[in-house]
Amino acid sequence: MMKQLHNYLILNSMLTDQEIKTIQSKLNKPIGNTPLMLQALGDAGRFNIFRVLMDHHDICVTDVAHIFGITVSAASQQLRVLERLGLVIKIRMGQMVCYEINRAHPTVKHMCLFIKKVDKQNTN
Repeated sequence: MMKQLHNYLILNSMLTDQEIKTIQSKLNKPIGNTPLMLQALGDAGRFNIFRVLMDHHDICVTDVAHIFGITVSAASQQLRVLERLGLVIKIRMGQMVCYEINRAHPTVKHMCLFIKKVDKQNTN
């Protein structure tokens, strides 16, 4: 049964064997933690926190809590997820803990450009 399926797929494929091998080879190359970054931003709360940080630098945890109407603990937890993945950087200002977008990370830079473009399209 498996061999029949394999033969059917080969006969009905639009791609050449070489094209399939090229695609498979690309898929096997490491891409870092980009899927995890996208997964983290797939949460609406974290995505919106990220958007706020894109426009306002050095926002403290308490500010995030007030903006979103959540506890400081919940805000801190969401920001830690973003920090662990390299999306944001933690900055200590005395006793206050603030965060900013990690603009030095190439993937984060591209994500910011993409989000800004989508936001702009949605406001027009």
